[in-house]
Amino acid sequence: MGQFQASLRMPGDSRGLSAVVLLHEGRLQVAAGEHVIGDWSLDTIEISQIPEGIRVAAEGEVLLLDISDRATFEQEAAAQTTKPSRRASKSRRVSKARSQGTESTATATAVKVRTPKPRRESKLDAYLERARERFGSKLPAWVFSKIGAAAALGLLAFIVIFAEVVSNLLLITGVVVLLLGGVTMLDSVIARRVLQHKVTPIQVVIGGGTIFVVGLLIGFAA
Repeated sequence: MGQFQASLRMPGDSRGLSAVVLLHEGRLQVAAGEHVIGDWSLDTIEISQIPEGIRVAAEGEVLLLDISDRATFEQEAAAQTTKPSRRASKSRRVSKARSQGTESTATATAVKVRTPKPRRESKLDAYLERARERFGSKLPAWVFSKIGAAAALGLLAFIVIFAEVVSNLLLITGVVVLLLGGVTMLDSVIARRVLQHKVTPIQVVIGGGTIFVVGLLIGFAA
């Protein structure tokens, strides 16, 4: 059994959470305080080294563990993953009986222990992982999933197919936002009531101008 102190975080998070990693009887358990984050069989997860620490992929989730003694952790995980099968043990007993002169008709067979091959990540998963590590603190987690990628492609296809409609909508929205920004810049009372100190009037004007320009570009491309 191996027990290791680690810093646990999700991809994209800057802060780590103090955790305890336990390897016991072919299972990996990660706990933070009194809460168990996960408990998986080593045969069902993927463990790999990355510059940030040790990457654990399990049941569609990815954890990053910063363990000071990585070498001991990897040796312990490899030792608990590879176990002799019952058939191999029986083969050794038959061979020992033959050496002692005991007649037996059983045939000793050597069984190779198969270790699960690590699942190769697709290029899309790699790109999503890089984007999550870079922009994960600013955007929701679902944006960096395959569903988010499919939604982005669907939105792009919609813009291409209905470019003229999208362009007109963006132009109208841009003009409305520009007018709102102009009004709030002129009257501070309206700015406080409408914007509620969440954005400044100049930011509204910049946003409206950006929307209007995007609408123009889509209109030209159409």
